[in-house]
Amino acid sequence: MQRFIDHSVVTDTKTGLAWTKATLAEDVSFEKAKEAVEALGEGWRLPTVDELFSLVDHSKHEPSIDSDAFPDTKNDCYWTSTPCAFNDAAVWVVYFDGGYVSGAPRSLNACVRAVRDQ
Repeated sequence: MQRFIDHSVVTDTKTGLAWTKATLAEDVSFEKAKEAVEALGEGWRLPTVDELFSLVDHSKHEPSIDSDAFPDTKNDCYWTSTPCAFNDAAVWVVYFDGGYVSGAPRSLNACVRAVRDQ
């Protein structure tokens, strides 16, 4: 069975989540990322770190994601909604250049991809 199904959004058959195919924004702060996702309406949100990290494909590099399903993914970090346990002023981001997670200050500029439940 094909993992990702493209039907104007990308459905992940493994998790049941729907993703925006395109990167919503680039080089934006955490606050601007939340605004970009809220503008979509209809249940869209920033993903948790676990949800976004589930898209990482460790067999790929730069970007570490299925580039057929998500062709415009940047070799950069993407915002999550999950706060860092060690720093109240930071949240987790997923880097798709190498497929790893790191804490980042909310003032950092990063990319945005939105998710919603099916």
